[in-house]
Amino acid sequence: MFHGDHVVYEELGDYFDGKNASFVLYSQNEDQYEIYNKEQSTKRVSPNSTYKIYSALIGLETNTIQPGQTAMTWDGTHYEYDEWNQDQTLETAMSYSVNWYFQEMDQRVQQETIQSYVNQLNYGNRNVSGADDPFWLESSLKISPIEQVEQLNAVFENKHAFDTEAIETVKNAMKMTEQTDRTLYGKTGTGIINDEAVNGWFIGFVETSEDTWFFATNIQDDEEAWGSEAAQATYAILEDKGIYKGGN
Repeated sequence: MFHGDHVVYEELGDYFDGKNASFVLYSQNEDQYEIYNKEQSTKRVSPNSTYKIYSALIGLETNTIQPGQTAMTWDGTHYEYDEWNQDQTLETAMSYSVNWYFQEMDQRVQQETIQSYVNQLNYGNRNVSGADDPFWLESSLKISPIEQVEQLNAVFENKHAFDTEAIETVKNAMKMTEQTDRTLYGKTGTGIINDEAVNGWFIGFVETSEDTWFFATNIQDDEEAWGSEAAQATYAILEDKGIYKGGN
């Protein structure tokens, strides 16, 4: 249950072309949330590829991969996306959102250990039991936009006492663009059901010397809810708020 003490609810529907969407922004310095769509911001849905942030962190914490040694070998299976059809490092796998890399990570770590870390993180509904492969892709694991922001803040402020080098390695893999005085970190996610994009995510944070803003954007639609669309809306909102310009 969300109990933020300092919350401002906003009307940001114009950024989403009438689609069912939510946006959550948290200022670390001000300890304040800005939220669009109160009801949707607390609704749990599949994290899809945004979970890869935590898959990577768990992989590093368990020494399944190590900083500077994150390579995995492509097994020759042909995938729809050319970038997937090659060996990967954590940086390339995060950038191209390579499912097989993180599925291999999950298999190496094993479910019991994953469950232990998901419990420690108190990640969403903490349900990694899904028989579908993988559990984070329109399966059993669910999380809300507000919980996404809370997770990012907790992990990157190291409130769980994880290895600092592991956190920095994940952070570097999430880096998208950098400007003179601020850096944007993020991860998209798209849920596909019956060949339709129904669940689009973009989560991350903007770091400056003065503050860190954590954000989560989610779009729900019958056929056109892409992570890239959530990212474009986020860039526009962040720019209009003066937090980040030209994120795309």
